[in-house]
Amino acid sequence: MNVTVMLPTLNEERTIALTIQEVRETMPHCKIVVVDSYSKDKTAFISRESGAEVILTGRGKGNAVREAVPQLAETDIVIMMDSDYTYPARHIPEAVSLIEHGSEVIIGYRKWKDPGAMSVVNSFGNRCLSLLAGCLYLYPVRDVCTGFWGFRADILRQLEIVSPRFTLEAELFGAVMKSHRKVRQIPIKYRARPNGSRTKLRVSDGYEIAMFLIGDSMRRWRSSQWHNV
Repeated sequence: MNVTVMLPTLNEERTIALTIQEVRETMPHCKIVVVDSYSKDKTAFISRESGAEVILTGRGKGNAVREAVPQLAETDIVIMMDSDYTYPARHIPEAVSLIEHGSEVIIGYRKWKDPGAMSVVNSFGNRCLSLLAGCLYLYPVRDVCTGFWGFRADILRQLEIVSPRFTLEAELFGAVMKSHRKVRQIPIKYRARPNGSRTKLRVSDGYEIAMFLIGDSMRRWRSSQWHNV
């Protein structure tokens, strides 16, 4: 099967080369696509110099993925991974293997964290959001905000993505639950960011994700009620 590793980026010049190199060493024959939201730094240039294909898209992670997916027509499996070097590429082969053997969606939950990789506030917020998502969708998701996903490509193309920014992962989870896909959660490591690299998430983003989960689940419930009339 053809495998594409998709790396959404925004101003990741400090980490993108490391990420691409590690992916290439782990999966020598995969296609690496950097989906860049018109970074103001040298992210796109470094990505091309590192041997990756670069797709320039609209601003925001959700916009980037939505615009890039239709351009991945010749691949069978898509691994979507954050490009800040926090997600080790060594987990990619396991995700690929599980999809090859029947799983449709892989969610990598951050079981092992390096010291300082995630603040106490972010860790607590992520647990709360995952618990909320699990209650709303009746599925025990361990890490709804993870930046490591695997998809059978035809499944990913069918998911309707409208989120422009950081609600992308929440929307992916909701869409997967609504379409009743075969999901497998795998434990992964989460590394601390290299020096000079900063997270773009804010506390307000957590509130936005929570509101999205609630609104999306309510729309799903109303739709199911309508179809049952």
